[in-house]
Amino acid sequence: MLLRRHNLNLLPILRELLRTRSVGRTAEIVGLSQSAVSAALARLRETYDDDLLVMVGRRLELTEKGAQLIEPTERACLEVEALLRPPQFDPSAETRRFTIATADYVAFLLAPPLARLIAEQAPGASVHFIDVPTDLGPQLARGTVDVVAIPRDTAQTLAHRTSSAPLFNDDMVVIASRRRRTFQGPLTREVYESSRHARFRMSPKVSTTHQDISLRHTGVSQRDLVLVQQFLSLPAIIESSQCLSLIQRRLAIRFQRTHEIDIFPPPFEIEPLTITAYWGRSAEWDPAHAWFRGLMIQAGASLEPYAGELPTTRAVAD
Repeated sequence: MLLRRHNLNLLPILRELLRTRSVGRTAEIVGLSQSAVSAALARLRETYDDDLLVMVGRRLELTEKGAQLIEPTERACLEVEALLRPPQFDPSAETRRFTIATADYVAFLLAPPLARLIAEQAPGASVHFIDVPTDLGPQLARGTVDVVAIPRDTAQTLAHRTSSAPLFNDDMVVIASRRRRTFQGPLTREVYESSRHARFRMSPKVSTTHQDISLRHTGVSQRDLVLVQQFLSLPAIIESSQCLSLIQRRLAIRFQRTHEIDIFPPPFEIEPLTITAYWGRSAEWDPAHAWFRGLMIQAGASLEPYAGELPTTRAVAD
């Protein structure tokens, strides 16, 4: 039998080496010395007839074979863990920290109801919201990121490698300073295109947003004055300037409660967005992950509706 010829104790070590790409960090996680992990890596290299990890500059990087092993190793470990855990998953005994990669906009809306649900069902569990990393695909496959929550139209490269579920819908509006905006009455496309803009940009390496895609489709030009990596920075910028900002309606309505801004419908057609959760397919076998995904969907469904007309704009102050 093939299994008898191999030391299955190496499997969790392989899993952490592929996740962390670090002998030292793997040693901390699995509770072994660095020399023991190094010896395990040597045996794994012999088993697979491949280096798996190689030094590039000052850090270890996965070989092509190492990268190919990420998903099957995660899946194998989860299936073995499923055999060994109690027959029924008990959230009240869960102590795991789940990681969600997303923009601050989604965290701002989703964290309050999600925190309440976790506290009620799993007092020992927690959730960590982080920015979307540039190497998102590999991190989902390794399990270092449990879920990414992003607009569906920005996730084409993930769709064929992940599973997904919609969380909530939103649409786009324009916000302007109540006291400093330069126009009165309806916002026209001419005013929009001639104005300066403040906008969200995730990072220099991750440039495609729902706004980018929508503006390309409509042919609308935009002159950016300020780019920020946090949606929550935008209302203060807009309030104190003549800039406009194209943002999500759910945020705009909340911002209007605390900032002197007005909300306008966009003077051009723009598609609504669907914030969608994506996760690695290896996590399908993990009951804790399935429970957590269910909480995310429940939290998204609990968000207050915004049916009806936009809040009334006010005239520019004299």
